[in-house]
Amino acid sequence: MNIKATIVGSLAVLAAFAGISEPVSAKTNFLVHIFAPPQYPNNSHGWKYLKENVERDTQGRVTFEFTNGKVGPPPRGWNMVTTGVVDAAYLHTGFERKRLWLPEVSRLTGHTPSATAQSVASWRTYKKFFEKANEFKGVKLATLYSFSGENLWTINKPVEKFEDLKGMKLRTGAGLSANILKAFDVAPVPSTAAQIFPMVSKGVVDGMTGPAALVTVLKVDQFIKHGLRYPGALFTLAWTPILNKQKWDSISADDQAIMEKYMGEPMARSVAGEWDRRNVASLKKMAAAGVSIKDASPAFVAAIEARTAFFTEQWLERAEKRGVDGPAALAYFRQQLKEAQ
Repeated sequence: MNIKATIVGSLAVLAAFAGISEPVSAKTNFLVHIFAPPQYPNNSHGWKYLKENVERDTQGRVTFEFTNGKVGPPPRGWNMVTTGVVDAAYLHTGFERKRLWLPEVSRLTGHTPSATAQSVASWRTYKKFFEKANEFKGVKLATLYSFSGENLWTINKPVEKFEDLKGMKLRTGAGLSANILKAFDVAPVPSTAAQIFPMVSKGVVDGMTGPAALVTVLKVDQFIKHGLRYPGALFTLAWTPILNKQKWDSISADDQAIMEKYMGEPMARSVAGEWDRRNVASLKKMAAAGVSIKDASPAFVAAIEARTAFFTEQWLERAEKRGVDGPAALAYFRQQLKEAQ
């Protein structure tokens, strides 16, 4: 059974019932796999941003359709795009960590003063240092972006001293995030966003890591009593929206140029800017609801820095194996963080 054909066919039937006809001039349609709600900034200010601008400027020669998220699990995004099940998807580097190591510089502790600064720095560093390593071989990378930095949110037990973390069970993202938490003597529970509500609401975990905006958009703020903010965040996720290479190559050079105008840094700023706006609003909402939100103490920061230095060294070693000047790339990334704030 051809899953993609079935999806496209179903969309066409729905459009017919709704009285909507496909643009006669459409030449290329991208079927985009999304697995989070449409209002999630990765969708509302990412793919939708690209769709609206590209469809307008190409006069319908390039169009986008979105799946309902049931095509396949999020970790299979790369496989679904490269095999043509869908034409585009976004995934974070934790799903393809053996393949996508270099963008994980953005996930290191203290590297997310804001989603915008981190996302812009990530894209600029990719273009200057990482692109030549060809980690995205076989796909077309649209951009790199992040949501606002991840901090600690707990249900009952507050975290004030580093020692308070020991033995806690915290929901987090896959890959580097989970490994960093292990270094804090925490029991990480990696999961997708869809699994957070049942975990937190049922008390399966003691809390979670994530930006405040994620806590509220998933409606788990009603269960959270304590928050601890780390300067530059404990870590974050590096999102990589990708396109099927054959589909990309089938587009005319003129239409590729139009798409490129909205991808890269503009798309990164669109998504990250919305995460930042929502994060500010979410922090205010949670504080007003009585959530105790504190900043990490100098002693806590020192303990975290001592436990996370290893991950920076590990990234530098792997960057060297990919033929990248790690120290230069790291210094450039950090400089871009300052300039993009």
